[in-house]
Amino acid sequence: SVIERCTHVKLKSGKVVKMSEKMRAEILAKVSTMASKPLRTLALAVKTNLQSSIKSYRGGPNDVGGHPLLGNPSKFAVVESGLTLVGVAGIKDPARPEVAESIKTCTKAGIRVMMITGDAKDTAVAIARDVNIFSAEQVASGDFKAFEGREFFDMDEVEQLRILKSGNAVFCRTEPADKQKLVKMLQSLNEIPAMTGDGVNDAPALQQAAIGIAMGITGTEVAKEAADMVL
Repeated sequence: SVIERCTHVKLKSGKVVKMSEKMRAEILAKVSTMASKPLRTLALAVKTNLQSSIKSYRGGPNDVGGHPLLGNPSKFAVVESGLTLVGVAGIKDPARPEVAESIKTCTKAGIRVMMITGDAKDTAVAIARDVNIFSAEQVASGDFKAFEGREFFDMDEVEQLRILKSGNAVFCRTEPADKQKLVKMLQSLNEIPAMTGDGVNDAPALQQAAIGIAMGITGTEVAKEAADMVL
């Protein structure tokens, strides 16, 4: 994360000080609190001690790859390190008002809901609570299924299938291909999965699912073509 790559922090006074481990822990705790509201958090940082070769580089707007450190993604961490944290922004992006009641209706109909999102875990769990994917009691007690990044897919397959057999779940910080993997796993359990999506990367999962559902307004044409149903 950006905060992990920061070595300094800019205070309200404008003074730049070295980031201690205590300060880092306090910032991460604040970010976690913001995420649970839920807010999408965005860390803002700058790099003041750029290498002279990058400082003097004068490539055109479409020629950033001309510099050896900027043309190779595997070297980005070299540039994007030793940063100075200047702040953390919280973005409120609430679910539509009708979503929470729709999830209740799905539950009553025997439909299990699994949310796949790019959000951080704290944010995803808070949203899942607000829209009734998880109950407030589940979140308070920690009795819910939420997995971040490769956490779920690094598990043994038997454990993965056990988790998917019952209840709702949240998968966050996932890769596009993970959606199709989840659909295939559910099908192996004789479930009938319906997948919603709107992006180009959602197309494989929409095709794989028993019912692929694309968004009519925000959906890409690729997603609509791959889907069985367009809302």
